[in-house]
Amino acid sequence: MKPSSVAVGFLAEPIAPVMAALGLDYASTPWQRRSSDTLTDWTHESPPDSRWWGTYLLKADSLAEARSVLPLLRSEGRAERFVLVIDGHEPGQDGEAPTVVHLTTRAAAAGRVVPGVGYTVVIEGDRWVPVHAAATAALASVREAKPVQLVGGLRLGITDPRDRAWLVGDPLASLMTPELLHPEDDDIYAVDVIVGSPPSELPVIAGRRTPDIWVAAPDDLPPVDISLLNPRGFLSETAEATFELTADDLPESGILSDRRLAALRTARYVTVDGTRFDSRAWQLARWLTQAGVAGVPLLVSDLPQDVRTMVGQPLVGLIQAFDPHDHAVQRESKSIDLRRAAMEEFAPAARWSRIMETLGRTSLPDPTVTVLLATKRPDKVGSALAQVADQSWDRLELVLVLHGFSANDHPGVRRSLDDYPGVIVVVEVPGETVFGDVLRAGTAAAGGEYLTKMDDDDWYGPHHVRDLVRAIQHSGAQLVGSQVEFVYLESLDITTRRPSLGERYSDHVAGGTMLLRLDDLRRLGGWRPVHRAVDRCLLQAVQAAGGLIYRSHGQNYLMHRYSAVDSHGGHTWNPADSTFLQSVAGQWDGFVPPPQIQAEPPATSGRRDDLSSYFRSGNRQ
Repeated sequence: MKPSSVAVGFLAEPIAPVMAALGLDYASTPWQRRSSDTLTDWTHESPPDSRWWGTYLLKADSLAEARSVLPLLRSEGRAERFVLVIDGHEPGQDGEAPTVVHLTTRAAAAGRVVPGVGYTVVIEGDRWVPVHAAATAALASVREAKPVQLVGGLRLGITDPRDRAWLVGDPLASLMTPELLHPEDDDIYAVDVIVGSPPSELPVIAGRRTPDIWVAAPDDLPPVDISLLNPRGFLSETAEATFELTADDLPESGILSDRRLAALRTARYVTVDGTRFDSRAWQLARWLTQAGVAGVPLLVSDLPQDVRTMVGQPLVGLIQAFDPHDHAVQRESKSIDLRRAAMEEFAPAARWSRIMETLGRTSLPDPTVTVLLATKRPDKVGSALAQVADQSWDRLELVLVLHGFSANDHPGVRRSLDDYPGVIVVVEVPGETVFGDVLRAGTAAAGGEYLTKMDDDDWYGPHHVRDLVRAIQHSGAQLVGSQVEFVYLESLDITTRRPSLGERYSDHVAGGTMLLRLDDLRRLGGWRPVHRAVDRCLLQAVQAAGGLIYRSHGQNYLMHRYSAVDSHGGHTWNPADSTFLQSVAGQWDGFVPPPQIQAEPPATSGRRDDLSSYFRSGNRQ
C-alpha cells in the first residue's frame, strides 16, 4: 500500500492542479490536508521512525509564512519528495534575484516559477528524504544567505502550533509532540524552554534538565524574523508617493510578509491611522515592530495607548520622529535609529535574552569584537583612539599597530594609550613592513569573535561597530561593511555625498569598515602580504570561497581625503579629488558629517580664498 501524501496550506484549494502543473502524479496516493494552526493535525499514533509519506507539499503565501511552519515539521518523518510552493513569489521582485535552486541528493538545477502555481523548489533523492531537513534546505535555497541560528545555542519548543511566531523559523525549534515531551529514559529533552503549558507535567529524570516553561501574556509581542525582515532593500531616494496601512495589510497573525515589505520599499512613507485598528491592537503593535526592524519610515497618528505599551515608548518615539519634510539624508538617519532600536528589542536573540533572565537563566551574550587599527602617524593616535572609545558596542577590544614608531618615543601617544578606557593591545612593527604584514601582525594579537578594521584619519559614528555586527547577523553574509557615501575633501573644504545604493549584497565595501569573523579571516589565508590593495584582495578571497558580502548604510562613515597632489595624508589608495566630485548626490561647503556622526572639523580645515563650492552653504539640506 502506498503511503499517504501530505498537503499543508491547501485547506480550501484543490491539490490536483498544482501537482499536474509540477508534472507530479496526484492520484497515486491518498492525501492528508493539514492546518498549520491545528494541533490535532500534527498528532500521530505511529512513532516518528514509522512516519513515511509520498509527496510532502507545503504551500505558503510568502517566505515568512513558510518559515513559520518549519518547527512543525520536526517530527514528520520521511517522504519520497518534498515540494515547497511560495504562492506568487517570483525571483527579483524585491530588486535582486535570489539564488533559488531545485535540489536533489544527486544534483542541483535551477528552480522555476510555475504559471498559476508560484515559485517551486522540489527535493527528492535516491532514498526517502527527512521532511524537516528537506524543508530547511528548500527554504534556504530561496535566499542568498543560509538561515542563521537566530537564538544561538538556545533550543525552543511550543505545545500549540499557534504559538509558532515565538520560534520565527529557527530550524532548531520544535513543536513538542508527545514523544518529545516524554523522551525515553536514555534520551534527552529536545529543547531548553517550552512556550505554552504542556498538556501534562514533564517527567523529572536524574541527570537530565527539565525544560523551563514560559507562557506569553496576551499583550506580549513575539520576536521578529530578522533574516527576512531587516534593513535590506531600504532606499534613501524614493518616489514621493505614500502607502496607507489598511485592514487588508494587517492579517490576523499581524505578520508583515517579505513580499509586502518589498512593495513598501518604493514608498517614501507608510501612513498609519491608529483609530482604524482599535479592535486589533496586538496585530498593529506586532506589525509596527516588524516595520521598525526593517526601518520602514512611518507617519503614525492617534496610536492607541495599549499599542504604545506593547511596542514600548522609546520605540514609539522613534516611530513618531519622521517628518514628511525631512531631506533624504535625515529620513534615512531616522530610519537607522528606528531599525537599530527595534532590532535590539525584538530580534530573536535579544527578545529571548530578556525572557531567559525572567526564568533565572543566563542570557545570550553579544559577540566580542576586535577593532584592528594600524597607523604610521603618531599625531593621529589620540583622535583615532577617542573614536574607538566612543563606540557603543560594549564587548570591544582594540588592537593598535604602530607602524614604524614606538609609543615610548612619543609622549602624546603614551598619554593616549594610558588614558584609553577599554581593552587595548599594542603591537609595534618596523617601518619597512608592508601593509599586509602590518595587518597580519595585528590580527595575530586579536581575540574577538569578529574583527573589524578602522582607519586612523576617517570619522565613525558611535554606533558604527554595533550596526556592522547587526548587519552580519541579519544578512548571513561572511563580510559586511559600508559604502563610501560621505567624503570630506580637506584641500577643497567640501563635503560630498555620493548616491546611496541602499543596504544590499554587493561585491565591494569600504576597506576601513570591513567586519568578519576572525576564524573566517584565518580560513581565507588572512591579509595578503602586499603594500596596497589589501582590502580588495580580501574581498576577492571571500567571493572566491563562495562567501557573501553585504553593504550596510553609509552614515556611520565619513572618509577623509587630503590633497592627492602632495599625498601628505599617506593614503594607500590616493585618487584625485575629482574622483569624489563625479556623480555626487549632494555637496556642502565645509565639514558637514552625516547625522549619525558627531565630530568636529579637522584643525587644518578651512577654505582657501580662491575656492568656492558649487553649492552655496545656504542650500545645505
